[in-house]
Amino acid sequence: MKKFKDIIEEVTVFTVKNEDVPTTSVGNAPPGMVDEPIVRKKKKEKRIPLIDGRTKAYRQHREKLEAQRQKRLAKKDMERHSE
Repeated sequence: MKKFKDIIEEVTVFTVKNEDVPTTSVGNAPPGMVDEPIVRKKKKEKRIPLIDGRTKAYRQHREKLEAQRQKRLAKKDMERHSE
């Protein structure tokens, strides 16, 4: 039976290589050969503009909303009266 020391010596003979330069060196590699990390830009969140009731645009929008409300109520009343 082999001793632990003998087994370790066998393993190290196969796994360890005497090299002057490590194989993972990319110091002199041309651009594009090195795996550079991909940096993705973060998407900006869309801001919901605050509704300002003092503006002319909102006054016009409010008129449309009120007209729709009146139309909806009128339709509801017509349905009640027709039953």
